[in-house]
Amino acid sequence: MSQPSSHVYETVYVLKSGLSDTDATAIHQKVDNVINKFSGQLKTRDDWGLKELAYPIEKETMGKFSVVVYSGQSGVVEEIERHFKISSDVVRYITVSVEEDYDYAKVKKQIHLSEEEMKKAREMRKKGQ
Repeated sequence: MSQPSSHVYETVYVLKSGLSDTDATAIHQKVDNVINKFSGQLKTRDDWGLKELAYPIEKETMGKFSVVVYSGQSGVVEEIERHFKISSDVVRYITVSVEEDYDYAKVKKQIHLSEEEMKKAREMRKKGQ
């Protein structure tokens, strides 16, 4: 019998800003447990820390952002998102399917470089005014 196919995903989720580190760790652990349950593997976890939200969500203006890149069998995303839906501490989340050879560190570096370029361009425009 063949092994069910595994896919790679990236999930970004935002926790309430006032959530304790202990409670945030418990949510991260739930995510890890689901990944393991679905024969997956955690490839990357990146906690961005407290960031300002683009707009208020449930009266929250700040949130604790986390990113996980992982593999898992069919149903892993649905189960993680089911846990997010029933938790009042998760403000928002989004999951995308990524290529099997997806390199989060490389993408993060490219984003950082792009942000630096945009910042320089804004400064140049200000000087030109």
